[in-house]
Amino acid sequence: MYPVDLVRALKMASVTAGKSETTLQLLAAFKETHGVVGFFTQGLVPEVARAAWMRALKFFLFPVMHEFVAHRPPSEGNSATKAMASVIASIPESITIMPLEISKICLQLDKAKVLGNSMFKAISDTVKRCGPAALFTGYVGVQYRQAAWTTGYFVSLDFFKNKARTALDYAGLEGKAQGMVNLAGGFCAGVFGACFNTPGDVIRTNIQKTVLAGGECGVGGIMAGPKNFFNVGSSIVSARGVGGLWAGFGFKALHLGGSGALMAVLVPKFKQLLNVNYD
Repeated sequence: MYPVDLVRALKMASVTAGKSETTLQLLAAFKETHGVVGFFTQGLVPEVARAAWMRALKFFLFPVMHEFVAHRPPSEGNSATKAMASVIASIPESITIMPLEISKICLQLDKAKVLGNSMFKAISDTVKRCGPAALFTGYVGVQYRQAAWTTGYFVSLDFFKNKARTALDYAGLEGKAQGMVNLAGGFCAGVFGACFNTPGDVIRTNIQKTVLAGGECGVGGIMAGPKNFFNVGSSIVSARGVGGLWAGFGFKALHLGGSGALMAVLVPKFKQLLNVNYD
């Protein structure tokens, strides 16, 4: 899955470049700098750490937050209660993954190879040049991205699982393919969430480019974030049209669809393995 995320980052970061480049041109330039191995390793460490922590926190906090806001488990909730719980659950994960987000984007866009594909060097270099606040550059975009996907995923998961179950029943596989139901439903829910969170990811990626480029540091933090978020979004629309906010959507959808499918399959298995009965 990581090469897909890498291409997603290259596509999203290109929308504010001076010239328009095709996916093949972006891949060729990256290969020239980092080689074929770079597609599998450049920025991999912070991505693995970020994804593991983020998903564990998301799927642990969502049912807890749903109980908090609706006083009942998610299985008894509706779209509104699931949406509220999703937004609240996304806040701590967004805050805690920010340094990993910054280090990952710095490594993925390191055209000069000055960071040696080191997560800690990327973080220390950013802090040295811009101060600790720079590790929260683009926070508003990340918060929007996390809240939008988490909401879209959990609100639509049961719907897509039911559709998948109906299709399998029609094929004569009723009661025999729960794993396929979870896989297909999770993938569709992940893609559905990506439809809503891609603009936030495009905007935050281009805000965070300023850290790597040595531009204005710390913009997009908690205080200046909303204004900068909308300014960058407006500049992208002016230059590329509304479609520019969905740059790299195909790769984003594939990545999050796969993530959603894995989570829908693995979370129930881990609950069973750990004897967790919390809904």
